[in-house]
Amino acid sequence: MSAALHLQQDGHRVTVIDPRPPGTGASFGNAGVIAVGGVMPTSMPGLWKKVPGMLLDPAGPFALRWRHLPRIAPWLVNFLRAGSPERVRRISRELHPLVSRAYDEHEALVKLTGAEGIIRRVGWLKLYGSEAGFAGSAMDRELMTACGVGFQVLDGDEIGQLEPHLARRFPRGVFDPNAGFVSWPHKLVTAYAEHFRAQGGLIRQETVRRLEIGPNGPEKIVTDLGIYPVDRLVIAAGAWSKALAGQVGAPVPLDTERGYHLNLKLPEGAPSVGRPTYIADDSFVLAPMQDGLRLTSGVELAGLDAPGDFTRIRRMLALADRSLPGLKAEVTREWLGFRPSTPDSKPVIGRSPRYANTVLAFGHGHMGLSLGPFTGRLVADLIAGRGSPLDLTPYAADRRFR
Repeated sequence: MSAALHLQQDGHRVTVIDPRPPGTGASFGNAGVIAVGGVMPTSMPGLWKKVPGMLLDPAGPFALRWRHLPRIAPWLVNFLRAGSPERVRRISRELHPLVSRAYDEHEALVKLTGAEGIIRRVGWLKLYGSEAGFAGSAMDRELMTACGVGFQVLDGDEIGQLEPHLARRFPRGVFDPNAGFVSWPHKLVTAYAEHFRAQGGLIRQETVRRLEIGPNGPEKIVTDLGIYPVDRLVIAAGAWSKALAGQVGAPVPLDTERGYHLNLKLPEGAPSVGRPTYIADDSFVLAPMQDGLRLTSGVELAGLDAPGDFTRIRRMLALADRSLPGLKAEVTREWLGFRPSTPDSKPVIGRSPRYANTVLAFGHGHMGLSLGPFTGRLVADLIAGRGSPLDLTPYAADRRFR
């Protein structure tokens, strides 16, 4: 939707083809953080040592469906390789130009579409239940410092002042006061889509079957309901982008990190938090959405087709009560979504290596909501032939992922 809005602003006639309504993909269910300091890749030094223990923990942050292992094994190997200290520092430097603009780019679209009241700059809080846990996150702080991210280290008393309802069991916290919070992601994306439609944009709720390729690139899009001519094509299909990208000469190693959430209806006067709060020891986030308190989980590797398993995130309710005492909530929604993830935690943004009329914009992993608006601006710049505000080489589809 961000790409569609920016292209529309440039005067293009734009059609969005998506089998689901706007805002019902991965962005529907995330923790709502606009992570302007999110320079940490998902694969970090030493992660490979922790994976066996994570897999054995029934309420841990990482789950793997063993049937999916043969398919995801090459991706997983490259993912773990990306966690070397040297590569992590380079990836962090390459993420920073994207994430640092995230809030301002959202504000620009909010102003354009009239979606006020959904985004607030309340910060992003990470809490550690022990000094050892805090010490184990030293690399995160090193990366943020190197990129100039303005974060604060809090002690137990300062955490209590910021979030008085939390249990007093966290000796250390890290607070990024500049991070934004989208208190209803679905409503925000819907507002973007409504403005797009009001300005003459067309949204077809159809499934793309294939692309018809001519000598200069895609000429027609074949869906389950029709065949449509195309002059310029943007592939921004999230976790479903891999097959389409392969048709335009971009065989990107894309897979999905599945994420779950529970929506909790709180009784009147029940304890809550004022901002997205990550409980590092237990690897979940509590986010105070407009429609309830959201509990989000870690990562499951199981592909796009396996049915959801809510056993693990249901176990996290007891852990949440330990961090937010008195949390007696009714679960009103179980949700599963699909993060489109590359092994090196960087999105794919740029032209197809084979066809100049096709632009790729996917693979944002955990940062899709944060980076959507700026990615949309970069897409419009590429379509228009304008100079980009940053070097897009680190995000090229044909970069080295190993």
